[in-house]
Amino acid sequence: MINGRISQPSPDSPLYDHWVRYNNMVFAWLSNSLSKDIADSVLHCDTAREIWRDIEERYGQSNASRYYQIQREVAGVSQGSFDIPSYYTKLRKLWDELKTASFGPSCTWG
Repeated sequence: MINGRISQPSPDSPLYDHWVRYNNMVFAWLSNSLSKDIADSVLHCDTAREIWRDIEERYGQSNASRYYQIQREVAGVSQGSFDIPSYYTKLRKLWDELKTASFGPSCTWG
């Protein structure tokens, strides 16, 4: 519904009523998952896909400065007084954050 793989059928399709029902369910789930201010700003959307695209356009932008900041944090982490599990957990958290903050096109060749 939100990534476009399930497209809206024509109104005369036998699947249209099912699509409308599922769209309404996903639409409600998305809008109820947002803060009130953000939810109010997407009320103009008619479909769950439109909400998703609007949110993605606004907040899905990569953040190169945050990516660089996380890289610096990873480089600066030392075990110090941490025990090994705590040290690993801190590094793992930063690595996961780095993975989600990545920006630019990813290589899909080879």
